[in-house]
Amino acid sequence: MLRSLWLLFLYVSFIGLGIAAPFVLTLGYVWVDTFQPQLVAYIILNQLPVAMIMGAAAFVGYFALDRRAPPRPTLIHLLHVVMAIWVTVTLIWAEAPDSAWDKWDWAFKTLAFSAFVPLVIRSRVQIEAFAQTYVFSLAANFVPFGLKTLISGGGYGTNLGLTQGNYGLAEGGQLSTVCLMAVPIALFLSRHSQLLPKFKLMPLGYYAIAGLAIVTALGTYERSALIGLVVLGAYMLTQSRRKVLFGCLVAIIGVTIVYTASSRWEARIKTIGHFEQENSAYTRILVWKWTLGYIEDHPLGGGFNAYLIDHIDFPPDPEHPGGFTEFGRAFHSIYFEILGEQGIPGIILFLSLVGTMMLSLRRLTKRTRKTPELAWCADLSGALQSGVAVFLTSGAFVSIAFQPIFWYFVAMSISLRAYVWRVEQQAKPLEGWRHTAQGAVAHGAWRNKGAGQAVNARLR
Repeated sequence: MLRSLWLLFLYVSFIGLGIAAPFVLTLGYVWVDTFQPQLVAYIILNQLPVAMIMGAAAFVGYFALDRRAPPRPTLIHLLHVVMAIWVTVTLIWAEAPDSAWDKWDWAFKTLAFSAFVPLVIRSRVQIEAFAQTYVFSLAANFVPFGLKTLISGGGYGTNLGLTQGNYGLAEGGQLSTVCLMAVPIALFLSRHSQLLPKFKLMPLGYYAIAGLAIVTALGTYERSALIGLVVLGAYMLTQSRRKVLFGCLVAIIGVTIVYTASSRWEARIKTIGHFEQENSAYTRILVWKWTLGYIEDHPLGGGFNAYLIDHIDFPPDPEHPGGFTEFGRAFHSIYFEILGEQGIPGIILFLSLVGTMMLSLRRLTKRTRKTPELAWCADLSGALQSGVAVFLTSGAFVSIAFQPIFWYFVAMSISLRAYVWRVEQQAKPLEGWRHTAQGAVAHGAWRNKGAGQAVNARLR
C-alpha cells in the first residue's frame, strides 16, 4: 500500500513539475518507460495507462510551452525517423499480422519518443537530468538483484529484481545488457554531476551503482553478459586518460570474478566453447541460418515477429534418431531480428545509424576533450560509445533491437551533439553587420532595451 502511494506521488510530481518546466514531463516518461511503476504498484497506477498519459503530457507540454532552439537536422536524426517509418511500412506484408501489430504498438512508440527527446533535452542540466533519471530508474531494477546475488548467488532464469516473468527487465539477456550499458553512464555522473549536492562521498554512490550493475549482469548467468563485460572493459580502456590505472582495476575485477564465481556460473560460461553440445546456443545458430535463407526469398523482411513462421530442423541425436523440427523460435540477436523483420533495407538503416552515431561521437570527443568547459561532453561521449559497444556485442545474442535503452542512447547523442554545436556557434567571432550590431548595443546606441535584447537573442 505504501509503495503504491509513494509511486503515485512520484508520478503526480513529474506532472506537477512539468507544468513549470515542460522537459520534466519527458523525464517522467523515461521513468515510467524504464521503471514501469504500473507493474509494481498494487492500486491506482496499475489501473491506468500511465505511459500514454505521461507521453501525451510530454508532447503537449513541448508544443504548447517549450518550442525553443530545436536541434539542427542531422543524418543520425534522419535515419532515426526513417527507421520509424520503415518498420511501419513492413506491416503491409507482415507474416504474422496480429502479432506484428502488437510489437509495432510498443516498438514504434520507442522510436517515436526517442526521436522526440532531442527536441526537449537541450541544455547541460537537461542532458544530465535525462541521464540521472534513466540510471536511477534502471537501478531500481538491478540494485535488489545485485544485492541478492552477493548474499545468496544468482542463477540462470532466476528473477531477483522487482518484476517477474520472462520479458522486459525480468529477462536475463536484456537485464544484463542494459546493466552493462548503464555502467559508463553511472561513472560519468560520478565525475560530472551538478544536480545533486556535492560532497566527498557522493561518487561512491555512483561507484556502488556501477558495481551492482556488473554483479547483476554476471548474476544472470547469461553468457552474453561476460562477452559484453569484456567489451565494456576494453572499450573504456581505450577511452581512459589513465590507461595503466584503469587496466589494473580491470585486472583486479577479472581476478575477483574468477575466484569468487560459483561452480554453476563456471559451468554455464564454459558452454560458450561447446555450442554444438549446448541446446540454446545451437538453436540460435539454426535460427540464424533459417533467417538468411528466408531473406534470400523475402529481401524486404517479414514484419515484426516474423520468427513465428520459422521451422528449425535439428539433426538426429540419441533421443531423436530421425531428427526433429521446432517452430517459432525467436531470433535471439539484434542483427537477425532486424534482418528477419525489416529485411535488407532495415538492417542497412540500422547499421548506417550506428556507424554514423559512433563516428559522430568519436569526432565530438576529439573536439571537446581539450576544452575545459566541454570536458564533460567528451566524457559523456565516451560513455555513450562504451554503452553502444556493449549493445552491439551482447545484443548479438539477444532480441532487443527495439528496446528503449539503445534508442535513448541515440537520443542522448543527438542532444549532446546539438549542445556542443550551439556552444561552438556562440564562441565564434561575429563578422559584418552582426559585429556592428553587437558593438552598437554594447555602446548604448540601441536605446530601445527590447530591441537590444532581441538582437542579442538572435545572436545567441
